[in-house]
Amino acid sequence: MDPLSEKIRKLIASKEVKISMSEMARVTDVSTSQLRYWEKKGYIKSEQDEQNKNHYFTLPVMFQVFTIKAFLDQGYTLAMAVKKEHERRELHQIFIRFITDCIMEVKQTGEKKGEINLGPLAEEPTKEVYAVIDGQQTSLHIRTRTMKD
Repeated sequence: MDPLSEKIRKLIASKEVKISMSEMARVTDVSTSQLRYWEKKGYIKSEQDEQNKNHYFTLPVMFQVFTIKAFLDQGYTLAMAVKKEHERRELHQIFIRFITDCIMEVKQTGEKKGEINLGPLAEEPTKEVYAVIDGQQTSLHIRTRTMKD
């Protein structure tokens, strides 16, 4: 795997990227007072700086906020929106696991074209699955694996 792909995989899986409360509010369209209330209730968590003044949120928390807001926008109460977010969080964790475990290589093959190597088949390790992205279409394929030095 090329070094850039490896760094991107680690970044997606990491909790090192953090955004401020004001940036979280801007990006998610949830007010800072709502974010503080959700945090006080234990629905979301932030990290604070040394003076305990500035709140910083990780990307997974940003996804939580987006999801809670989406359920609120659909008419759910805050308590039910948080419950539904918890149910959906496992799907997010499964997706992140897939991204970090299965995407072996991403390469561009032309203008608006690319290929994503998803790795070997469990039942037939001499074959690998890959996705071809061609403009607006994506398709999955199987091919014989080539052994790299």
